[in-house]
Amino acid sequence: MKKAIAAILTLGMVLGLAACGEPNTENGKTDAGNKETNTEASVGGTGAGDSGTILSFGTGSVGGTDNVVLEALSSVANSNTDLRTSTVTTSGGAEIISLIGTGDLQAGYAGTIDLVNAKNGVEPFAEAIPAEDMLQGFGFVTWALPVVVLENSDIQSYEDLEGKHIGFPPAASSSTAVLNLVLEAYGLTGKVNIDYFTWNEGYTALKDGRIDAFVGSYANGSPISGIIETEATNPIRVLNMSQEAADKVAEMNGGVSCSSLTNAECATIPEGETYLAAANSGVVIFSADVSEDDVYVYTKCALEHAAELKEISTYFDKFEEVVMNACTEDIPFHPGAAKALKEAGIWGDGYTVYGE
Repeated sequence: MKKAIAAILTLGMVLGLAACGEPNTENGKTDAGNKETNTEASVGGTGAGDSGTILSFGTGSVGGTDNVVLEALSSVANSNTDLRTSTVTTSGGAEIISLIGTGDLQAGYAGTIDLVNAKNGVEPFAEAIPAEDMLQGFGFVTWALPVVVLENSDIQSYEDLEGKHIGFPPAASSSTAVLNLVLEAYGLTGKVNIDYFTWNEGYTALKDGRIDAFVGSYANGSPISGIIETEATNPIRVLNMSQEAADKVAEMNGGVSCSSLTNAECATIPEGETYLAAANSGVVIFSADVSEDDVYVYTKCALEHAAELKEISTYFDKFEEVVMNACTEDIPFHPGAAKALKEAGIWGDGYTVYGE
């Protein structure tokens, strides 16, 4: 069954690869690039990887936080260890979990919403996915995911979205799964017109007036590059989600949390006010088939080179805060990652290790 799922989803990966091309730049910092990479590491690094096996990590669409983060992690691991890693752009976390199951990927990212859906066999998964196909490594982000509009839009609330044209990230992405729950909580399922874009394309469509609203993404409180570029000429407004809707979403999927946004994150939020947004967290995951040594080295490298990662992207500015906090207690950790996290003194109660 997993192969059937992957066969359906693979088209999304092909389309995602076709969309690659220009590197993503944010706040004057450039990621390692958005094409598939296969860069050999320098000799004499800090760990294992001497088998010569290349670890392929799946990322989401171009311009998204996970794409930038996984590219940066791959670059730092290849430069500072004996590991060799590559990245492949896919349609998102659900596809990555399925491709790990078929052996086409060894690792990647997944949203906590994906992990909970996979564990429970909830759409888009046709059956429950075994833990060995999605063992947690470490968290890297919590995304606040409000719907955003241009400042001069007449849309003032989620209720005003009825009958409007909204842009979502790729259909199989974690962020789209979250926003579908938000629409359901507001009774808007089937009452809005949805088109799917990569993150960069979506903000361009919003600026051009081809859509009325898009999904905002604030990674650990920082707006992603598409928002920064849009606001250079077109200020945006964040729609405020009600507490009632937030509670409904959390009941539908325990992997979705609620984040707060203020004027510090979005200038059009009135001073002193707090807006709510559905939130999803991003976690690096591994197949159980990846050796404990390799996962240990990869995780240890990320922890020890946080300063270098912060030089690549501001998405790592709060890395130490989310390494454990972004993870879910629903899914066990890979033994190699758990070893590195425990050595660093940041392992938390309530988490479990695969095989123990």
